[in-house]
Amino acid sequence: MKIVIIIPTLNGIGHLKENKQIYYSNLIFIDSQSNDGTQRLIKDYTHKIIEKSEFNHGGTRNLGARMATEDGADILVFMTQDAIPTDETWLEKLVAPIRSGEAAATFARQLPRRGASLLEQFSRHFNYPGVSRVRSEADIPQLGVKAFFFSNVCSAVRADVFWELGGFPEDVIMNEDMTLAAKLLRAGYKVKYVAEAEVVHSHDYSLKQQFRRNFDVGAFFAEAGPELRGASVTGEGLRFVREQIAYVRRHGHADLIPLVITEAAAKFSAFQLGKRHHLLPLGIKKKLSMHSYHWDQKEQGTL
Repeated sequence: MKIVIIIPTLNGIGHLKENKQIYYSNLIFIDSQSNDGTQRLIKDYTHKIIEKSEFNHGGTRNLGARMATEDGADILVFMTQDAIPTDETWLEKLVAPIRSGEAAATFARQLPRRGASLLEQFSRHFNYPGVSRVRSEADIPQLGVKAFFFSNVCSAVRADVFWELGGFPEDVIMNEDMTLAAKLLRAGYKVKYVAEAEVVHSHDYSLKQQFRRNFDVGAFFAEAGPELRGASVTGEGLRFVREQIAYVRRHGHADLIPLVITEAAAKFSAFQLGKRHHLLPLGIKKKLSMHSYHWDQKEQGTL
């Protein structure tokens, strides 16, 4: 089965030079007008340059997927430019469940970067445990929104199934990967979290960045399609906060509890505001959003 890795890029030269484990593979880069040397690095590989204003989380990846499929890909692997595999076996482990027929899509474990804050270390630990799991539609009542958890930081999908389901949605502000996972489960396919396939990837967002990101999460859920019915996030958010408080205590940093609570309040208020984004004028939405270009694209009718 032919595997093609698709990586959107924007001024990612530092991470791409660090990533030694991807260059032995079939690669497609979709670059959004980088000016830091990224385009020189990718010129020897299949690539396409798009206007920065054209970038779209779902649409840009669909463009790469079309190029990969035209090149005969059987398995589409999606990565971000800052995901660094921990060893040379990551790809084999990631696609093994697809090759065996165990699942139609998989995603990898994410480990925190060296020097990541304790709160970010917990986030990786909470969302990416050390035990693999296969999910099916039958798991939705028990897991709720967690059943749809899926990450394009490092994921793989059978190409024929990907296109059968219409690829990634191109009209969402983010979480195109979650929407695809929901479509897969609703269509009777299985998704596997592969803890043995590991990449280093984490972000220490500021409080402002956390707010803006969760505003976009709220906006996404406000417009999510029927595939995500039953995907309540409230219970999962409360569990995250409870376990994060316990985590910092275990690590001798009860002094971080006020920050945990402050972050939780910022995320919750931003999420609720994002869910009601239709009440806000365009200019305010752009200021509150991490992905402000989405609102321009929506206003211009390009979504």
